[in-house]
Amino acid sequence: MSLIPRKRTALEFLDLPPEVCTQEELAGSLADLRTVNRYLGDTRALFKYLSRKIQGQRQISMLDVATGSADLPVAIVEWARKHGIDIQVTGVDLNSRIIEIAHDYTSEYPEIKLLVADALQLPFRDHSFDVVLCSKTLHHLKEPEAVKAMQEMLRVARRGFIVMDLRRSWIAYVLIYLLTRIFTSNRMTRYDGPLSVLKAFTDDELRQCAVKAGARSVEVHREPFWLLVVSGEGA
Repeated sequence: MSLIPRKRTALEFLDLPPEVCTQEELAGSLADLRTVNRYLGDTRALFKYLSRKIQGQRQISMLDVATGSADLPVAIVEWARKHGIDIQVTGVDLNSRIIEIAHDYTSEYPEIKLLVADALQLPFRDHSFDVVLCSKTLHHLKEPEAVKAMQEMLRVARRGFIVMDLRRSWIAYVLIYLLTRIFTSNRMTRYDGPLSVLKAFTDDELRQCAVKAGARSVEVHREPFWLLVVSGEGA
């Protein structure tokens, strides 16, 4: 058996019509994702690569594509407050129900603005933001769509994008399968988590997506557990 599983294309709960899951289930699944981001390295990896993009800047604008409950924008704002950085973060998500949840989660953070928007057709002018972030989203897309999303990120970014996602492997699949059985009873998390790994890209596949999107200075890094981070700049 290959160490890298065949890439799957099945739909996750998050990809299905809204009536398939309740708002309570959706909120619970997003809460599980916040836990993963906090304790399994996503937030740490974000600041590692973000600090390289914004060296010396004291005023920053960021876009978070497919923001979920906006936990990463909240972490960014808290970090910026501690370091005396003037920051504005815009979070967008295609799912209006998710944006409702994000509004509740970010109510104490006026630096964060939330909008319903499509990653494949961002409603912003060219070079509107210093840095564009996209976390755990590209695996929901087929390769042509992932390339298009990266093209849009590059279009609206001045300093490039940071994309974080899962790395497709059997080891990651087994670990996430076991983890979702241990720490949550949410059916969305239990189904979507392992499937997300099988839908994810490999290092080389993500690099090729970035290159096809027109990114230069593309860097792909493996972070602890199953995280991949891709950093790219526009022409």
